[in-house]
Amino acid sequence: MKAVYENPWFSVIKEGQFHYIRESGSHNGAVVLVRSARGFVFVEVERNANKGVFIEAPRGYGEPGETARQCATRELEEETGFKICEDWLVELGTIQPNSAILASTVTAFYVDVGEASPSSSTDIKEVKGVVVIPEDQIKAVIGSGLITDGFSLSAFALLWAR
Repeated sequence: MKAVYENPWFSVIKEGQFHYIRESGSHNGAVVLVRSARGFVFVEVERNANKGVFIEAPRGYGEPGETARQCATRELEEETGFKICEDWLVELGTIQPNSAILASTVTAFYVDVGEASPSSSTDIKEVKGVVVIPEDQIKAVIGSGLITDGFSLSAFALLWAR
């Protein structure tokens, strides 16, 4: 096993004839499905790799020394403005977004914020905006192709499997 390329976000590893990517901070990363009284809360983010603006559940990779739960609460506040306690999070399971080429595993969480409002502004470098989709429209929105990222889709599959 040998790193053939590295940067602060990922390393490309060569192991025999195979190559894969190891993402920094993925072992303690998180995705959070946020349910509010108005519906599920998502963020709009620009993704250069796929050339567009996407609607996704709040997510991110962990910082050194951080747990997945701490990452989830931090990312949630940074991206949506919702400040929550870690113990509000319900762990849904883990996601490996592309087991063939990505050596990454993140934890999926669910939180119900009820009638709460965001207590801070979002990090405009990370997100373009916050989108709320009524709960009774989630499956139709997913079916229409409006939500396509693997983290969000996998987190909903884990939630609905409960």
